[in-house]
This record gives sequence, C-alpha cells and structure tokens, in this order.
Amino acid sequence: MPIEQEVVDFPTLGWLCASWVKWHCVVPSGAQYNQPFVMRGWQLWNACKFYELDRHVTFNREFPEQGSAFRYRRAQIVGTQKIGKSPFGAALACFEAVGPCIFAGWAKGGEVYRCADHGCSCGFAYRYSKGEPMGMRRKVSLVQLVANSIDQTANIYRPIQTMARNGRLGDLMAVREGFIRLPNNGRIEPVTSNAKSKLGNPVNFALFDESGLYTNTNGMFHVADTISRGAAGMDGRSIELTNPWDPHDASFAQATYESRVSDIWKFYRKHDPHLDFMNLDDRKKIIAYEYAGAPWVNLKNILGECNELLERDPAQARRFYGGELVQGLGSYLTLAEWDDTEKDQPEPAEGTAVCLGFDGSRSGDWSALRAETVDGYRFTPTYGPDHRPTFWNPDAWNGRVPRGEISAAVDELFRRYKVARFYCDPHLWETQIDDWSLIHGDDVVIQWPTNQISRMYDALVRFKTDIDDRVTTHSKDADAQFCALNARKIAKPGDKYILGKPSEHQKIDILMADILAHEAAADMRATGWASQNRYKVIFFN
Repeated sequence: MPIEQEVVDFPTLGWLCASWVKWHCVVPSGAQYNQPFVMRGWQLWNACKFYELDRHVTFNREFPEQGSAFRYRRAQIVGTQKIGKSPFGAALACFEAVGPCIFAGWAKGGEVYRCADHGCSCGFAYRYSKGEPMGMRRKVSLVQLVANSIDQTANIYRPIQTMARNGRLGDLMAVREGFIRLPNNGRIEPVTSNAKSKLGNPVNFALFDESGLYTNTNGMFHVADTISRGAAGMDGRSIELTNPWDPHDASFAQATYESRVSDIWKFYRKHDPHLDFMNLDDRKKIIAYEYAGAPWVNLKNILGECNELLERDPAQARRFYGGELVQGLGSYLTLAEWDDTEKDQPEPAEGTAVCLGFDGSRSGDWSALRAETVDGYRFTPTYGPDHRPTFWNPDAWNGRVPRGEISAAVDELFRRYKVARFYCDPHLWETQIDDWSLIHGDDVVIQWPTNQISRMYDALVRFKTDIDDRVTTHSKDADAQFCALNARKIAKPGDKYILGKPSEHQKIDILMADILAHEAAADMRATGWASQNRYKVIFFN
C-alpha cells in the first residue's frame, strides 16, 4: 500500500511532532535549504508509528512514563540512499531533545501546548483535539548520535547543527565544540566505537545511523547493544536508520530486522520481487517505487548513478538504489521463488498422512524437523502443550540441542499423524535414529546422509524443480524463509553442488529438513502413496 494511503487510526504524538518540527526545524541542505522542514510520505507515517501510544497508558504527573508509554520500544527504518533518512533523524533528535516528546495525558479538547510556557520564545502553539494524547518536554534530555565513525556521525550531527542555528531553536539548543548544550545540563553528542568512555553514560534517546555497518568485527555491535541497554534503563528509546545491509556481515541492523519481538517498529518497503533489477525497464520501476515520497530526488540522476555502479559493484547498486537485501552469487533460492509457493493455512489436522525430514546438530547449528503432506504442502509441525515449532536453536537451550525434546516431538508427531516415511540425516544422531526406527519401523525411519554429494545434488535439483513447477507449496513461516534464503550453492566435482551457509549466523537447517521431507514424500509418491491416501466419496440416496 502506498504510504499516502496508510490510515492513522491509533493514538499518537506524531501529529504534534510533525507540527513542532515544521515550526522549529529547517531543511538542512538542497533546493529548499532553510525552508521549514515538512514531514511527508514515509517520514510522516514513521513519525506517527514511532510515537504511537499504548491505548491503555495513564498519566502519572509525579512519575510520568517516558519510553514505556509508547507501543514501540525502538524502531528501524530501512531505505535507499538519499530518500531523506538523515534529515528525518535529525528532526526527531531535536524533538526528543527539546520538544514535547513525553506523554502528558489525554486531552479533553481545547488544551494548548505553548512553547512560551517552557522557556522558548518562538511563538509555537498546538491545540489538542478531544481524546488526543498530549505531550510535554523532558526536564533533562540526553541524546546520543551513534555511527561507525566521526565522519559518519556528521550525517545526522550537521543537520542538527543547521536546525539549531538557523531554525527556531536558539533559546533551547547551543552548538558547542563536539556537542550541543541543552537545558538543565542536557546534551546531544556523537558516539563511535572509539568513544568508549561515553558508553556508560545515561541516555534518553539514541539514534543509530547506518546500523547495517555495525558488526562484531568493528566493535559497533557491542556499542549499539550497550547504548540500547542504557536507553532502556533510563526508560528511553532508540531508532535505527540504515540502507539495506550485506547479509554476510551479520550486522546489528540484520539482527534487529530478524528479531521476533513485537515492540520494535520496522519500516522496510520492498518492491515486487518479480521485478529484475538487472533489466533496465524493471530497474526504472524499482527506483520509482523506492523513491516514492521523496520528491527532492531526481530519478534520472539516481538511475544514471545506479547504472554506473552496476558495472563495478552490482551488489551495492542493488542495496543502495534498489532497496534489496542482496543474497549474493550462488544463492539456491530467491525470495520470489519462495513467496510464489507460499500458502497461509492452518497446520494439517490429526490423522493427515505425511512424510518427515530431520536435520540435527549437537551445538552451534539448529536442529529442525519438517513435514510434507500427500498433496505436497510443506510445514513445520508443532508439539507439546504450548505448540512449539519443531526447530531448536541451541542458544535457547544452554548451548546444546535438547535431544530429549526432539525425541518427544518425534513420538508426538508419529501419534498425531500418519507418517509414511521419515528421512533423517544421521550425523551425530545415529543412536536416536536407531531408537526411532526400533519404535516406528526401519522401513519408515531411514537414515539419509546429506554428505553424499551425488545423492544430495539429485535431491536439491528435484526440490528446486518442484518449487519452480509449483508441485510443492509451503506454510507461511519466517524462520523457514530465513533458512531458505541463506542457503548458498557450494561447487563440487562433476558440475554438482551441495548447500552451505555464507556465515556462521546464517542458518540453513530448516531448509535441509525441508528438502529431506520433500525427498521422502517424492519417493513415497513413486510407490503409489498418493493413490493409497485418496478418500472414497460415497453418495447416499
């Protein structure tokens, strides 16, 4: 849905923020330099979402809630270059520093926020509607601008300096050497991995610029984690601004994007995955989509810059101008291929005939179990009273895969479903697989080594072909998608390949179990499995 059509049907301080910013802040560069900063399109939508209130929050005048009053603890905005992320971030930092960014109760209608009541002579006034959330300033604001280097912090810090000097913020913000002074000894300061002395400082609001560059190697992942914890301890919040990242880097941005917690607002507009960025006509459509809502961008210049960059670094061109998380050369499946065979439907009912696949590990990697029905529908079963999905991350189990949990899940699935065949990769799991075959039959539970190159290659080709031909479909599952898109082809002799992962954090284990389940189902269909499980329809007169 275009951003212009999004509906703000939730309580938010976003309207107050946008009005305050328009009055106080100026455009820091470009053709509209020094004109009022007007949020529009994606900027206004994200301001409204970032300041969305918990509908049930109440106002305590003595101890007002700060970050905890809002629906989202932090936010991430992913977008192409030059769409206005940095000026938007600078405007939010100003609002957090000296604006009415704290919830101050629900309006009865007619109340007015006046800057004159808070030491600012700019003349700004905002009248609240009935039921609208009201805002107030923090007594002391401590804002950190975080980036990989001092030069990088300038992307946000310079626009803030321009807004402080040229806008209506002079009563409240004083630009000093290396920081900006705020009322009551508050401050805005840049932070990098080299400024370790600042990491323990209290912070109300943190802005992470280009978090796609924060890795364990350069130390910025630790910096971002530390500052996030500091903000949480102060009942503060944070926001990330970044271009699409390189999946090989295991960045802080990627960790945020892949997090399954519900209190992170994520904004990442993705174009139609069927459009091919390497095709000029499609590339024009992609760029027009990615830069919608950014009228200050000249699409002709962007296209020309993109075309030039494509010649020497296609991956960067696709990330910076196409908004793509480029999987890199050798990818086994594309997002479009995965999405085209997705079916959003409930887990099959008890008694359904299925085949299973299992890929196990000891530690580090995940262990996973997948299932496929007679008609080719693949899914991750659940087990136990709390319906846990059948994949196991050792990080959630004290660093080791819980073998007892997995055996319990296998037993439950055999009770619940009519399991025709179960292919298991035996590496490190021979004992458990032998036990399962004794219980459920060695003609059903079968060891299927994934390290046999020719056999595995044939299975990979069949799986990929059946996906392309839509012979098989799959459930809507973010974890399975994560593993599927991580997989890379590893070349082997004889023009064959197997699958590998590009880095340690990019798991592929659910996909491996998926392939084994599909191979088991395909082999069973060759024996007439489908005809054995057709239901006869009886008509009664």
